[in-house]
Amino acid sequence: MNLQVESDLFKNNQNIWGLILSGGEGTRLQPLVTKLYGMERPKQYCSIVGTRSMLQHTVDRIKSFIPSRQILAIVNPHHLGFLQEQLNGLAPENILVQPCDRGTANGILLPLLHIYHRDPDALVAIFPSDHFIFGEKEFMRYVAHAFHFVSDYRDSIMLLGISPSRVEPEYGWIEKGEVVDNPWNVKIHQVTRFWEKPDQSKAEVLFQNGCLWNTLVLVGHIRTFLLQFQNVVPDIFDQLYHTISLYNPLERESILNEIYPLLPSINFSKAILESCTDQLCVMEVSDTNWSDWGNEDRILSDIERLNLKLHEYGVPSISYV
Repeated sequence: MNLQVESDLFKNNQNIWGLILSGGEGTRLQPLVTKLYGMERPKQYCSIVGTRSMLQHTVDRIKSFIPSRQILAIVNPHHLGFLQEQLNGLAPENILVQPCDRGTANGILLPLLHIYHRDPDALVAIFPSDHFIFGEKEFMRYVAHAFHFVSDYRDSIMLLGISPSRVEPEYGWIEKGEVVDNPWNVKIHQVTRFWEKPDQSKAEVLFQNGCLWNTLVLVGHIRTFLLQFQNVVPDIFDQLYHTISLYNPLERESILNEIYPLLPSINFSKAILESCTDQLCVMEVSDTNWSDWGNEDRILSDIERLNLKLHEYGVPSISYV
């Protein structure tokens, strides 16, 4: 299937960037991964269905709308072998290696500073690398609308939220606020608050109240993202900002290897997103199948429901796109 998003949605893609978060370990899914591959490996580097890994699906999805030269991936050092075998289409300077895992906030701030250094007027979409999306073209149309929105409202950050099909306590939920008018006939709301992995009874209330699943796909102006970090974690921001902006690549690597392991580990959703709900909007996605594929039962359920085929290691199977 050709995923190319219609060009009239965003004709000038010169300043649009994609950031792929690929540093997770996917520990909850290792029993299934071991069954498929005979070894442990992070789920984003696995072909759960089809012939491409979840990371490769993510890259191809983003490339339907964002030029390859403007797509960055952030990884951990011990993932480089997996990454290099799967992402030979990305330029080496677009693969960023964080010295170690110091939480999702630092793992997002570091590549955002790289993008800012290269394009201070960038509009950036942030994508997890390990989510399952069936209906990729439709999903990327929402991303295109989000780029349009933040290009007009540069102090806003847009989240993509999924209209839920069931009560799901293991997901993050977004509580919607006032309706935001827009010309694309999509549902956009202000964000009231987040609920991260609520208990069963609370998840039932959130479902009944029309709250949304949080995809953690965000779109915003680079300066707006960075201002949130500067306000919430100013010391970390200053250290990383000066490292990226003042030194050449070799010096940066040396300094990062020295300072990065000493940074406090900070969760992006808790520390950054929850502190700026007044600037957050959520766009409701209602015509695609989305899952974070965090556990085996959820994967097998989706495969059966959508009539897909579980990957057999070493045996090519049918690609779902």
